[in-house]
Amino acid sequence: MAGRSEEHLLVLRNAIQMEMEGKDFFERAASKVQHARAKQMFEGLVKQEQRHIDVLGKEFERLSQGKSWMSLKEAEALPSGLPRVSVFKDAKLKRIRFPSNAGELEALKIGMDVEQKSIDYYTSARDRVANTKAKAIFSWLVKEESGHLTILSAEYEYRKGSGFYYDEPEFSLEVM
Repeated sequence: MAGRSEEHLLVLRNAIQMEMEGKDFFERAASKVQHARAKQMFEGLVKQEQRHIDVLGKEFERLSQGKSWMSLKEAEALPSGLPRVSVFKDAKLKRIRFPSNAGELEALKIGMDVEQKSIDYYTSARDRVANTKAKAIFSWLVKEESGHLTILSAEYEYRKGSGFYYDEPEFSLEVM
């Protein structure tokens, strides 16, 4: 049992780090982009990543105290300002590389890559854990990150001028 608990703590530690890296990247992207819609999108993603950090941090804190997983509903209901166990005692937060001369398209591509890696990680974590509450948390995160990927992809296609926004053509060449 202790081995499984340690494995869960490691999964959560990695997940929190990924979310912190994503939040940091989205904050930097929001400060760099010029278009108001792109800025709002990145700022919204920052808030959502913080929510993920809060939920994961609460789960990490409980498991590190020898308690069991909470349900997603329980984790979201707890206040955000709880004192937390330090997850990264010796680790430095890695920064996602974002060149200073990168434009909005590059920021969107990096963001899409970040979200896809998160989806892959949470899918793998969900498939490895047996606890139903843990599975529910990771399934929620897969859904959340998939939504982020959809938003970023739609914005990327729009900015690229593909003529599509959220998989819908912005115009038609068909004559009525």
